[in-house]
Amino acid sequence: MSANSAAAAVTQQQLEKNIGEFQSLQKEYSKAVSARSTLEAQLKENEMVKKEFDAIKDDATVYKLIGPVLVKQDRPEATANVSKRIEYITGE
Repeated sequence: MSANSAAAAVTQQQLEKNIGEFQSLQKEYSKAVSARSTLEAQLKENEMVKKEFDAIKDDATVYKLIGPVLVKQDRPEATANVSKRIEYITGE
């Protein structure tokens, strides 16, 4: 009878260990899904901005929102920044 109790205790310990590992993997998966969603949203936003830059005239004024303030930005610099962001995001 004590052999059965010992086997049951070992099985219980193994089960608890497996549950802990599973929960840890679930947390990692959840973090990865969240990070991917964030990157996809950023990519879509930057692609939309790039399309807008392609649609506007070369001499159009471009502003960048920094905190609560709109700051005038050079169009080629802004276009380069957006392209670099897209490249960085797709590289992740």
